[in-house]
Amino acid sequence: MEREGNQVDLFVSILVRFPQIGTIRYDPETSALRLAFLLKATDQSFQIFARRVESHLALFHSLRQEEIAVASLKKGETGELTTLEVIRDLASLSLSELNLIVQLVRDYYGDALVQEGPTMTEEDELEQNLLIENLLMSSAWRPLERLMGFRENGRVLVFSVPLGVSES
Repeated sequence: MEREGNQVDLFVSILVRFPQIGTIRYDPETSALRLAFLLKATDQSFQIFARRVESHLALFHSLRQEEIAVASLKKGETGELTTLEVIRDLASLSLSELNLIVQLVRDYYGDALVQEGPTMTEEDELEQNLLIENLLMSSAWRPLERLMGFRENGRVLVFSVPLGVSES
């Protein structure tokens, strides 16, 4: 039961710490974490952004001498908003990489990036960073459930969807 609590705590902490992340999902079938960013209408080139992220992450992991199993970007259109999804394997994800990803999205898309939630104080950021780092290093992820976290009306919600059950 503690492991499930750690998973939920990780999702809550990531969403609280990074108000730029709209939703977060974990897919146990691929052991991948999906971080979705929402963008207002933008003229920015997705291909240029994708190359920039790929080169930064390649250098980041090269310097850390790490291998990554899953790393990809997807773009989707949903009405007036564009969804930018960063897909990463959870096993090799770190707080430093999360910070890098969020900063790359923020720097490239600027005001087009939808940020939901208040800006954190430095003390709160530090506390959330420590919590995220500890949870990333300690969590064993159950292969029996999908997790999804998002914001609604100023609250962070995390849901578990057992495998075999449709998310729709």
